[in-house]
Amino acid sequence: MSDLLKVLLDKQPNWFFTISSLLLIAILVIIAIWVYKGAKNYATSVNKENRLIELLEERNVLQREKDKQAGINEQIAVVLENSSNFINSLNNYNLSDTSNMNQGVQTVIESLATDIKSVVGEKHRCGCWLVDPNTDYLTLFNGSSAFPSEQIMQKKLSINHSIAGRSYRKKETIHIDNVNNDPDWSLTDNPSSYSSLICIPIGTWGVITIDGKQNMSHNTVLIGKLYASIIEGYMNKFFYNEVTNIVTSEAAYSNED
Repeated sequence: MSDLLKVLLDKQPNWFFTISSLLLIAILVIIAIWVYKGAKNYATSVNKENRLIELLEERNVLQREKDKQAGINEQIAVVLENSSNFINSLNNYNLSDTSNMNQGVQTVIESLATDIKSVVGEKHRCGCWLVDPNTDYLTLFNGSSAFPSEQIMQKKLSINHSIAGRSYRKKETIHIDNVNNDPDWSLTDNPSSYSSLICIPIGTWGVITIDGKQNMSHNTVLIGKLYASIIEGYMNKFFYNEVTNIVTSEAAYSNED
């Protein structure tokens, strides 16, 4: 068979080989152009797909940011409304009775634990600790529902060896993302699922603590400061009423004499 093919090719004129070569080159050129266009179209398609994916990712990021900002706006609206109600109550209530003051502070603490949530599922624990003038301890005066009821008026923190005590001593807000890295924490508290902590002094009265299971934002600090100021207002008004009552009683007793 190969000999027959060789004989046939030997009998072909020279122009046959020339035309065959040109045809072969033309076919190869056409194939090359077709491959090039196919590769170019494929690359264009891939680029368009990648760009579409990027645009979808950007849209998702913007949507998450929009949802986050909407949540923050709603949170601020709730905080402002509740703060207004607390201030009105503070101006109108008679806090000469300790139970009235305790109820007012408890309401603020419970509201704080709820109002600082900006993401569904966040868990916080808020407490109001008042200084004991006769000892070097802060006592848990009010606590949100995350505190066991038996710890109210029983749980204490050292002023000199606790993060809350440090906040009270220095009269400054402390925001810690991981309390396990703070030496004062290991000295005063048992391990718990709460890892972040915010401590805000309440004037000369004590400290508000906010425990979180995730890192807390600066907005949480600002809300805590606002509510701490309201609690300080409750304390100041109660003390003012108490002093006023004492002075009034002494004056009435003097008039009787």
